Amino acid sequence: MSARPFPSRRLFAVAIALTSLSGAARAEMPQDNWWGELEFFYPTISSTARLDFPQTAAPGTETHLEDDLGLTDRKGTPYLLLGGRFATNWRVEFEYYLLQRSGDRQLSREIHWGDIDYQVGANIHTIFDTNVYRLVAGYSFYRTPVAEAGATIGLHTTQFKIGLSGQGTGPNGPGFQTETKDVLVPLPTLGLYGSYKFDDQWGVRGRFDFLSLTIDQYNGQLVNSMFAFDWRFAKNWGAGLGYRYVSYNLKSTTDKFHGEVKYDFKGPTIFVEAGF
Repeated sequence: MSARPFPSRRLFAVAIALTSLSGAARAEMPQDNWWGELEFFYPTISSTARLDFPQTAAPGTETHLEDDLGLTDRKGTPYLLLGGRFATNWRVEFEYYLLQRSGDRQLSREIHWGDIDYQVGANIHTIFDTNVYRLVAGYSFYRTPVAEAGATIGLHTTQFKIGLSGQGTGPNGPGFQTETKDVLVPLPTLGLYGSYKFDDQWGVRGRFDFLSLTIDQYNGQLVNSMFAFDWRFAKNWGAGLGYRYVSYNLKSTTDKFHGEVKYDFKGPTIFVEAGF
């Protein structure tokens, strides 16, 4: 009659098997089929805008919204990312964030905004709200269990609402004047992305979207980039730190908005993520 294995040997064998299975599951961490991320983005902001005369299209005053009109140059905003794979090397991502600002300032120089003139000393209230939607499809031309690199094509859609109000001179003479524009602009983008996993818990990733083209009555330039360190503290859950940079310049000659908007957002992000 043969002797039975010691319980300690059985436990040791089971432990080895479980460790191997766990390692195999965690090795696919950077290659999730579905993922979501909620960030807090805290950028410094620099923005300018110009609204031209509606009848003649003569350029209005290029106005620095932070220095001239009192908008804050730093504000936090939540940021949502959702993504998934629909084939071995194909993926899709959607991102959204909203930045709302307003300010009050007594003018130190004259501003021509559309068909309104605001004089030196006028008290002006300004709003500038930005909704940004990013939807891209990507193809990974290089993909291993620890690294991935690919290219994207997609849409970067910006909806901005910008307006000035206060005492000024308009088409009907002097008095309280207000002029607000609400514009939605979808622009195509090309991009690159990549990620690398150091071990089962730590990794880095980044992406770069760009655009410079003219479509109908819009002329746009865009850079939208990010870089992040990821810590997957559980199989399907993680957190991390990153940095984002967005530079946007839109010139429009449409009836709805004849002028120019430029802004730079740049700063750190902190996020939690889920991957399956």
